[in-house]
Amino acid sequence: MSDIISFNAPTDCGKGKGEGVKKRLGRLLLWGAGLALLGLLINQVGIDQVWEHITRLGWRIVPVFMIALSWHVSNPLAWQACFDRDDPDRLSFWSLFITKLSGEAIGNVSPASHVGSELAKAYMLRSRMSVTKGLPTVVVNKTIEVVSGLVFAFTGTLLAFQAFLIPDQIRTGLLAALALTTLAIVVAVKRQRRNTFGWFLNVLNSFGLTFLEKRREKIEEIDRNIAAFYHRNPRGFAVSLGFHVLSWFLGAYEVYYILGILGESLPFSTAYLLTSLSLIINTAFFFVPSGVGVFEGGHVFLFHLLGLEAGLGLAVGLLRRIRKVFWVIVGFAMLFILSRFRGVSATARPPV
Repeated sequence: MSDIISFNAPTDCGKGKGEGVKKRLGRLLLWGAGLALLGLLINQVGIDQVWEHITRLGWRIVPVFMIALSWHVSNPLAWQACFDRDDPDRLSFWSLFITKLSGEAIGNVSPASHVGSELAKAYMLRSRMSVTKGLPTVVVNKTIEVVSGLVFAFTGTLLAFQAFLIPDQIRTGLLAALALTTLAIVVAVKRQRRNTFGWFLNVLNSFGLTFLEKRREKIEEIDRNIAAFYHRNPRGFAVSLGFHVLSWFLGAYEVYYILGILGESLPFSTAYLLTSLSLIINTAFFFVPSGVGVFEGGHVFLFHLLGLEAGLGLAVGLLRRIRKVFWVIVGFAMLFILSRFRGVSATARPPV
């Protein structure tokens, strides 16, 4: 059942360990660069100015955590729609809610970041259903989330072009990023409708790498289940897409709420475009673990671009980071409870 995720590595352990060390060092350097960028931003904007904005929020930061709870609810509902409604192994909302929070907590502290999060979710599902059923739902749900994010970013970009005077170079960069992302998503969806992982197995075989060949049958079953979702469950696709779109709107509302509490009476449309453009920046720098420095720097850049105070942008970015850390702690708390009281500590560990 767990063979697909936890396959044995090739026997060339020395080479594998060397490459692993290089990857870890590279990710640690990215962590360090992100933290250095964050420190530079705070120094340039002024820590007193940023701290003044943050302390102004006071106890009213609690609703920020609750707004995040709303999309932590809508996301598992989107994921649940990716399961076959008639499947007796279909997981409950609460199972997916806990798995989502726990998996994202792992991803946020893992150098693999978003990829680590999705792998952790798939790994944790093994105790509830076969990998050939669980992994396809993770893949499809993530794909639909990316599609909804593209729609959100595209509409936000158009809104920004109409409402603000954006330099031509930035306009070109945003449109190029959206075009490349759209192309990648179209290719990914077309591939998923036919052969998601099998083609990669064939590529490995062409180079004489056959260590996954003994798992071809299960890999092909995963491919069939992914393709079957697109062919047999258009309703599930629409429902999942709707919940993911709702989640993006809730993210924009979070920015709108924070700005209001900090004394900036801006329309919701401004919060919408700030959130959507921030998504584009974070996607472009996906290789930075947890977006440390990039997430906050993106807020500073966008606020400055729209003629708003840079210190306010950094404060909003840091407050959203605090909210993120809070929910990471909640996710690890759920992970601890699962391992302590349900005896699933083995399924809670992400693959190495």
